[in-house]
Amino acid sequence: MKLLLTVIAVMGFCTVANAQQQWTQFRGPGGTGSAKNAVVPIKVGEKKNIKWSAELPGRGPSSPIVVGDKVFVTASHGDKQNLLVVFCFDAKSGKQIWKRNYWATGRTVCHPLSANAAPTPVSDGKNIYAFFSSNDLVCLDLDGNLKWFRGLAFDYPKAANDTGMSSSPVIVDGIVVVQIENQAESFAAGIDAKTGKTVWRIEREPKAAWSSPIIIPATSMRPNLVVLQSQSKATVHHAKTGKQIWEYKGRGGAIPSPVFVNDTLYLAFDGTTAFKVSDTGQFEKLWNSRRMAPSSSSIVVDKDKIYSLNRGGIANCFNAKTGERMWQVRLGGQYWSTPVLVAGHLYFFTQKGKAKVVEVSNDAGRIAYEHDFKETFLGTPAVSKNAMYIRSDNHIWKIAGDE
Repeated sequence: MKLLLTVIAVMGFCTVANAQQQWTQFRGPGGTGSAKNAVVPIKVGEKKNIKWSAELPGRGPSSPIVVGDKVFVTASHGDKQNLLVVFCFDAKSGKQIWKRNYWATGRTVCHPLSANAAPTPVSDGKNIYAFFSSNDLVCLDLDGNLKWFRGLAFDYPKAANDTGMSSSPVIVDGIVVVQIENQAESFAAGIDAKTGKTVWRIEREPKAAWSSPIIIPATSMRPNLVVLQSQSKATVHHAKTGKQIWEYKGRGGAIPSPVFVNDTLYLAFDGTTAFKVSDTGQFEKLWNSRRMAPSSSSIVVDKDKIYSLNRGGIANCFNAKTGERMWQVRLGGQYWSTPVLVAGHLYFFTQKGKAKVVEVSNDAGRIAYEHDFKETFLGTPAVSKNAMYIRSDNHIWKIAGDE
């Protein structure tokens, strides 16, 4: 019995460790933006810490994802942003392993700052599911073989807005969840990961929103749940069926995504509002902080602290139990990407290409390092195996210490 328990414990540790080394969706494991147990150089711009860079023809605010020893990223280009591209790079060398091109089937009009490749891909460890603003969903295996292609615009041709879509999909229970909110045919859908067929579809309010869905993991008494955040309400659904079990109405942020950490759901509503989620799926409001009003960046939660970036380029630290502000640091600049937290440091990348690393391990934050990459940054970094992968409009970089 002791041997059996030891084997089970080791297997569990390996599973957790492996999960921490992967960054398979927007904002990483659980969509939290936190890379636990990772170590990344603070001086991200030093030549010795830039292990490789690769040119990306085309544009895209999407973030890289990492599966095993492969890095995946999307781009789009052409006069009408109608050529969709999925890249695969070797994580160690930066060598391009494969590239796949597809033609968009839906509306490709985007804001000049954005691109068709705005949503971040997601992976279940076997396949890559790349979603685009044109509402095209591509499923490829890790070797680049096409499994299926779904042009959702064929079924819902009015599903588009004048600035482009950017909500990133998530995968749970063998279902790829897409959130397509706009001024016309607004909906969310669960797509079968094996076949590309629609399992469930939910109509949403006809207002534009760009936040991404997140998962509330199952317990012994509740199934996996999906959280969808819109401008006027947030709803929670059973992942397998799409059945709604809870909603909260208020003034919601159209861009920041919700976060679930330590049995607490944080919604960008009326600033930020926190809810305790019970093992049976009951929701209890804990607090509301109007000061915690993220702009385009989502919040980052770590233990008893919450980090938020406001419209003025000010990084704030709040108490996660009460919502009270603890300290703030003025960074300056404009931000579309969400920072990532690694080993007591927040890594910010401005729209105009400046990296700003803020030390947050003490009671007050301070800027520990700055570097100007002189390129446009819109995507959120990915972290895997003590390395950071960040993409601009033109390149993707790997930043790491001695390997």
